[in-house]
Amino acid sequence: RPELVNSFDVIYDKDSFGALSLEMRPKFCERLSEFHKDGGTLYIEVKNKETGREFGPPYHVEKECLMGPTAFGTWFEHKASLGEVYPLKMPGMKQTGHILRRALRR
Repeated sequence: RPELVNSFDVIYDKDSFGALSLEMRPKFCERLSEFHKDGGTLYIEVKNKETGREFGPPYHVEKECLMGPTAFGTWFEHKASLGEVYPLKMPGMKQTGHILRRALRR
């Protein structure tokens, strides 16, 4: 969708990244980076799981998962980990938030 390229100042992702398998994440992250304006903000919420971290969805996600070279790390800078953003009714799981900023295109 070329009309969406470089269109958004802010994108909110609630659990989409954490619902995707590792194989699907690179294309998802690349697409969001295309739609995002330079310097724009990506607010992303993910699950932090005490057990069963290798199983999903939802998959367990931490800062390192978000910022790897096959995830958002190629296009975004991690600005803040917000920790638990609100309680969940699912035992052993926390909803955590992260703020990323779109790096300048070269």
